[in-house]
Order: sequence, then structure tokens, then C-alpha cells
Amino acid sequence: MEPSFGKKLRAARKAQRLSQTDLAKAIGVGQPLVSQWEQDKAKPNADQEQKLHKLLKMVSVSSESENRDLSFGAWLSGRRGKSGLSVQELAERSGVSGPAIYNLESGRSQNPQEKTRKALEDALGVKVPPAVRQEVKTEQEIQGLGSLVDFDPHDEDDHPSCAGVYVFYDISDRPFYIGQAENISKRIKGHVEKFWFKSPIVDNGCYIEIPDKKLRYQVEQVLIKFLKRNAVINKKSVDRNEAES
Repeated sequence: MEPSFGKKLRAARKAQRLSQTDLAKAIGVGQPLVSQWEQDKAKPNADQEQKLHKLLKMVSVSSESENRDLSFGAWLSGRRGKSGLSVQELAERSGVSGPAIYNLESGRSQNPQEKTRKALEDALGVKVPPAVRQEVKTEQEIQGLGSLVDFDPHDEDDHPSCAGVYVFYDISDRPFYIGQAENISKRIKGHVEKFWFKSPIVDNGCYIEIPDKKLRYQVEQVLIKFLKRNAVINKKSVDRNEAES
């Protein structure tokens, strides 16, 4: 008899050396819900099932499947598994935060900054294959502007110091805040002490480098107007209590 969904999930989680809490954080749910899934007392919804399916594929990544799945997260999870490292161990070796690694492996973040990629390569002792890098670039590129790059809002070392437009997402990957700045890192420092700048309200972020000030403002305004009430903060370029430098 084929194992139940719950048994498959539990086996996959243990193979990945993750606790139920680790898995819950990786897909944005609570630990009790993961426990119910593994006991076959509840079923994930469509979005949760998609995230779990992606994670389960990562668990079984082999050299053959690495050639088919060219996402950065699949590559990272497969290499980490081959190295026998837990997420926490890789975080300690690389200096990349555990949540950032979870986000990459679950697919919530898809295109890390160059310094993050290099830190992970050095910790794993292997380079990201050119095919994976090209796939990431193709998937995240916006023609005429550049590529969307992910970063960890809660890791100051991961903040981009370039000019551009940035977005914060909550733990459910909903856009929460849209902003633009001459120096994104400097601008984020103005957010850190705000009551809303914490997880799960602000869980991850991405940016696109745009040197031209007028274009940055135009892109920011288009995003804000498209998202309307979905962007909770800065709907009308408010929350700007300091001038852009």
C-alpha cells in the first residue's frame, strides 16, 4: 500500500533534517498545522500544497533532476543535502541568515544578491552552475530595467546600497510596502524602528536597481496605484518623514 500524504511529508521533512517548526516557517504556516498534516488529520490548501510539492521535489533532488529543475532554490537544497548540512549549519558557515536560506529553498526568494550567492558557494565549496544562473536571470529580468533581486530586510548586511525601487512582503508573500530611494540601505534604516517593521508583517523583500531618479519615482507610483489597498503602507507616497538623500 502506498504511504499516505502525511507519512510522505514526515519522511521528506526528516530526510531534510527539518523540525516541524522549521518546515512551518519555510512555507509560512504554524507548527500545529504541519503536525495535523503529518497525522493525516488535515489537508493543505492549494497554495500550501504547491509549496509543499516544491519542497518535496527539492528533497529528492539528484544529479539527474538538477539538470531538469534549474531554480536556485532546488540547486541550493540539493547541494546542502549532499553536504549533509542542516539549514542552521549552512547559515553558520556562510553568514547568510537561516530565514534567508529557508526563503531561497522554498522558492519564496528566487534571485539572491551576488554577495549572498558567493557566500553560499564558498560555504558549500561549489559554484552555481551557469545554467541555473541563466535561468534565474531569465525568470527575474524585466526587459529594459534589469533583474529583480531578493534580500532579507532584517539583515542589515543584506540591504542593497544602490538606487532603486524596493518592495517588502509579509509572511504570506503579499506586498506590504513599496518605496524608492537613492540608497535603499539608507532608506531602510528609517524603517527599522517603525512598529510594523517586523515579521510576520515584513518578512522578505526584493528590489530592482534604477539609477534614474525620475524613472524610480514613476515605477514606484505605478506599483502603488496598481496594488491600491493591497500595499498597506505608503499608498500615496506617505510615511516619508525624511528627505531622500
